[in-house]
Amino acid sequence: MKILLRHASIDFGNYEAAVLHETFGVISFRVKTEIDERCLQLPLVFRDGSDAREAYRRILQGRNACAASISLSDLESSWPIETAQKIEQYAQHLFDFDRPINI
Repeated sequence: MKILLRHASIDFGNYEAAVLHETFGVISFRVKTEIDERCLQLPLVFRDGSDAREAYRRILQGRNACAASISLSDLESSWPIETAQKIEQYAQHLFDFDRPINI
C-alpha cells in the first residue's frame, strides 16, 4: 500500500508496523526485519495529536481493506524523505540482485 503525502509517499510494504504516539503527534514506521534487523523506525510527524490520530485511522482502514493507496495529503506532516529513499533502494537491492545499490 502506498501512503500519499503532500511531498512524498511511503511504501508501507517496507514496514512491519505503524505505531501511533498521539501525545507527540507522531506515527513511527518500523522497518521490516528482512531489511534491517535492528528495528529502525522512521517518524511521520504531524502538527498535533488529533492529525496523527486521523492519519493512523486512515492507514489502518486502508491496510484492513487491502487498498492500493491512501491519501494523507490534506494533513500537514514531515517525513525523512532521504532516509526512506535509502530504505527503498536497499529493499529493492535485497529482492533484486541485478539492481545496483546507491546508498
